[in-house]
Amino acid sequence: MLTIVGERVILREFTKENLYDKEYYNWLRDIEVINELYKIDYLLSIDFEIIESYILNLLKSKNDCFFAIYSKQSDQFIGTVKLGHIDWRASHCDIGIMIGDKDFRGIGLSSEVVKLAVNYAFDILSIRKITAGTSQKNLPMQKCFEGMGFNKDGQLRKHLLINGEFYDHLLYSLFKSELKK
Repeated sequence: MLTIVGERVILREFTKENLYDKEYYNWLRDIEVINELYKIDYLLSIDFEIIESYILNLLKSKNDCFFAIYSKQSDQFIGTVKLGHIDWRASHCDIGIMIGDKDFRGIGLSSEVVKLAVNYAFDILSIRKITAGTSQKNLPMQKCFEGMGFNKDGQLRKHLLINGEFYDHLLYSLFKSELKK
């Protein structure tokens, strides 16, 4: 099993054990988590079997890398990070992160997780470019991306509907040469 160790977090390949962890499903039903992921459909009457099918297909995919995030101190499963939609020919992918456990939000772990995943993409997968996106409302994620050297490529104005209000969707990209140490 692939494991990437950081200072405060460990990334491990997502497994069926993670999928069947009750907390994981609860995160996918948490309005705060879902708003940041812009996956409002998860709050609808969605059967676990649909999520299970999606994850099992993701785990078989040759164009996605899906990791469970663990706290290094407690070895507790706290979230996920995905390098997705890998285009092997053009050598690019996107990155998405979810810190599901509320006790681990707001303490700077996202930056470490993104750094570990980005380094894996560039150094191991030989990815040329990584793209990302977030809402204008998600200031910590903007700070994370910009602090790592991601370039703000643009925005889709009033594109995301969150809690009844429209927000811009900010678009970012990063090449290895732009990565800040």
